Amino acid sequence: MALAIPIGLVIAGGFGTLTLLTDFSENGDPLLVAGVTTLVMAWGCIGFVWALIVDRTTLRGAVEKPDQTVEARWMASAQSGALTDLVTVVGITVAVLAFTRVQMDGMSMLIGVLFIAGLSACVRYVVARTRG
Repeated sequence: MALAIPIGLVIAGGFGTLTLLTDFSENGDPLLVAGVTTLVMAWGCIGFVWALIVDRTTLRGAVEKPDQTVEARWMASAQSGALTDLVTVVGITVAVLAFTRVQMDGMSMLIGVLFIAGLSACVRYVVARTRG
């Protein structure tokens, strides 16, 4: 964490500066928007840097091969099933929209696709975990 925190804060500051330079804040104080962007991005950037620089052998209780754990198999199975669910739901939705000639906003559709994929993967993972 001694390296992850300062490097992550510098990267988050870069995102804040990018927000300031692109004048993304049309209706507010640009410095405030840059500061909030930096603050919001800081935790994710610190975590990302930590994940990049951490050595698994230095962590107490870390699994030697995390991709071969039962949880990883549950997640792979859940994601595979979620893709099948997603293709099915999107196919049915496209057919219904084609026949009914209903127009929908693309952004709403993409948000729906992400929501369905996430929900399906979560439900499938919980089911796999309870089955053991």
